[in-house]
Amino acid sequence: MVTRLIADIADPVIRRLLMLAEETLGPAPVPYLWLACGSQGRQEKTGVSDQGNCLILNDAVTDADHDGYFAQMAKIVCDGLDACGYVYCPGDMMATNPMWCQPLVKWRGYVNGWVNKPVPEAQMLASVMFDLRPIGGHIGLFDDLQDQTLTMAYKNSLFVAHMVSNSLKHTLPLGLLRGFATIRSGEHKNPLDRKHIGVVPVVDRGRVYALQGPLNKVNTRVRLEAGIHAGVLPKSGGRHAVDPHPCRRA
Repeated sequence: MVTRLIADIADPVIRRLLMLAEETLGPAPVPYLWLACGSQGRQEKTGVSDQGNCLILNDAVTDADHDGYFAQMAKIVCDGLDACGYVYCPGDMMATNPMWCQPLVKWRGYVNGWVNKPVPEAQMLASVMFDLRPIGGHIGLFDDLQDQTLTMAYKNSLFVAHMVSNSLKHTLPLGLLRGFATIRSGEHKNPLDRKHIGVVPVVDRGRVYALQGPLNKVNTRVRLEAGIHAGVLPKSGGRHAVDPHPCRRA
């Protein structure tokens, strides 16, 4: 509930920054769509999450408009988000990176390449597509792309197998004597890594269930609930994943 509220606060901030960008630069030369990815896309943002975003542009965009108008728009919005406390993505997964500011035809090419060649990097990048959520602009630029992504991935058994395998890499934080397995070395020695061995496995598996549906849901809890309803996730296992205290409702 808290992460959903934080994401809901960020959404209108982004829309306001897009308005300010258009007031500064003038009307957009072609239709565009600003999307959130990662935790913001899934509406699971914490107080320390970095920003993640991208731009889909109409195929009529020219190189001059891409490198001029939309590059400036991306900078205005990303700089504004950073000033508001949504820090820059350390992995540069932002619309200011030319890779993530492309016409629709280029995005379709991305999807085709990632799904048909599911190497580790491609799986990671494809995961971005499953977590995208439109924020501002022409939503029609995304509808067909989302359907294409889900359909291609769903029909590619090798890609699905790789996604399932990747989701199982994170193990439960339990030691041999059933104690918690904490971080063993480095700057953060001894604490429990609640993100990578607590949250990430659930998020990854929620994404896999959505893929197996196929279900066009993005939020992890909604994905799990939809997976239970669609029969891709057993009711018993789904209840334990969704409710942290299932025994209280038994």
